[in-house]
Amino acid sequence: MINKFIFSTSSTASELGKKFKEARSEDLQSRAKTKISVTVLANFSTQYLVNSIYTSLVFNGISPNIYEAPFDQWEFELNNQESETYRCGADYTLLLLSSTRIVFDRNKSASEFAIVLKDLLERYKEKSRSEIVLVLPESLREGFDQTSFFYRSVSTFRKELQRELENIVHIVDINPLIMEFGFAKWHPSKYLMSAKLCCHPNCFPLYGNYLASFIESLVRRPTRLVITDLDNTLWQGVVGDLGWEGVGLDRDSTGYPYLMLQNYLLSLKEAGVLLAICSKNSFELAKKVFDNRREMVLKFDDFVAYEINWEPKSENIQKILTELNLTSTGVLFLDDAKFEREEVKSNLPEVIVPELPENAEIWCEYLSCSGYLTVGKINKEDSKKSSMYIAERQRKEEAGKHADYSVFLKNLNLAITPEKVTASNFDRVFELIHKTNQFNLTTKRLTRGELEGAATRENSFCYCYRLKDKYSDYGIISVFIAEKTSKDWEIDNWLMSCRTIGRGVENFVFNHFLSMMLSDGDIVTGKYVASDKNNLVATLLGKMGFSEDVKTGVCTFTVGRCRNPAANYIIMSKPA
Repeated sequence: MINKFIFSTSSTASELGKKFKEARSEDLQSRAKTKISVTVLANFSTQYLVNSIYTSLVFNGISPNIYEAPFDQWEFELNNQESETYRCGADYTLLLLSSTRIVFDRNKSASEFAIVLKDLLERYKEKSRSEIVLVLPESLREGFDQTSFFYRSVSTFRKELQRELENIVHIVDINPLIMEFGFAKWHPSKYLMSAKLCCHPNCFPLYGNYLASFIESLVRRPTRLVITDLDNTLWQGVVGDLGWEGVGLDRDSTGYPYLMLQNYLLSLKEAGVLLAICSKNSFELAKKVFDNRREMVLKFDDFVAYEINWEPKSENIQKILTELNLTSTGVLFLDDAKFEREEVKSNLPEVIVPELPENAEIWCEYLSCSGYLTVGKINKEDSKKSSMYIAERQRKEEAGKHADYSVFLKNLNLAITPEKVTASNFDRVFELIHKTNQFNLTTKRLTRGELEGAATRENSFCYCYRLKDKYSDYGIISVFIAEKTSKDWEIDNWLMSCRTIGRGVENFVFNHFLSMMLSDGDIVTGKYVASDKNNLVATLLGKMGFSEDVKTGVCTFTVGRCRNPAANYIIMSKPA
């Protein structure tokens, strides 16, 4: 079973200890390339939980520096700007408020508590730029009786917290996790009394893993593209045998699990995950199911690419990736047939290929519990991602009509808006820094604190760039960060969305930097830091007019002597 969860409901605190020790080994530490900082605030003892969060993140390639606040000091830490929580300025702050303690505080009503907490978190977020994850108070075993104080109290607290805080924090509900364990296993009272734990020690391995999976989804999406088969995957039966009229899509019968999967995939699409089709089929027959069966939840236009033919599926997946200008990282392939899954795994080892159970009725449960389809947050760019790729298909069709590519570029009506990195675009810039691999000069993953420093320092150039053309608004697509040293300007971070490659955007961005910050004789230095995915920009600086010192790898650009190609067909727009 492919799974991002290293723990399960049968894991123990002893097993957590062994895994924690393994996570601190030199081998795993060297593979955890992404660095983040996390603060954990709670009203219960968190040592087991913190160890599990740390272990789970390291096993999934993220190295966290975690500050664990003292027991039940969350309110003091958020109230005091001299506290370690404020001093840390962590990228992510976890606030865990267990019902085991919160329901007994009769000093404030639930609404008063939520309003006070909102004020605390707004002030903290403004000062720290931390992304806050609030874990809602959990349902209690004593709340089995819905007329009881315990049920009503917890329900009211949960409702008020969600109402007041949903726009400033990421909300996590652990009730589904508790149901997986069972309330009796989760809530033995002796551990609350003796160790101030909110649950049984053996529940913490999976609890921490659950939270780590959510944090990872904020840092980077585990899956950005789902490629799916059709026959016996999106509908029951083989359309070539049954015809478009005969495939199973009856929601009250055997078609139910397939419609459930379609609903799940549609929700992912609405959250910014791309969908594509890879099916061994007749295109005409498969398309008729979409065109004629009203029961279909997914429409053909929901897919940004498709390969419906009789070629090997690994080859067709590679064609889809080439068309979308994506690597195989973060791609998940769904197919009911084991042969097809094995063929793809053998030829495209980076593609995520879940071993779908034979029983289609549990597919959605299986995928949901895998951790690969967790979507921590949705921004404006995410919600329009599919339409952007469809617009890209239209651009390619237009490009094919022009013998001269430069004429095509002029006809696109490209317009770029440079913006300083500020609070209004900070989250999107941070996300782009952490997920961009191909067009990324250094693949340096800045922490939120480092990015804030670059955005506010006097001798720093920290800009992002929005792009639009006659087909669509791309949103923020590039980030350029440079630092002034005693002698020259040094490029610290330069990256661009792969969706805009080949339009001259990089030339515009560099020329904008030169025009804003430099004059004749000034020197800019930069260095290409190779990774396994950024070979695309290995020659970028040379194309920009830089000369390279072959011994050090440092490239130098002297204003007035070197010349960067212009992109005169791109219009510069002012921020709205």
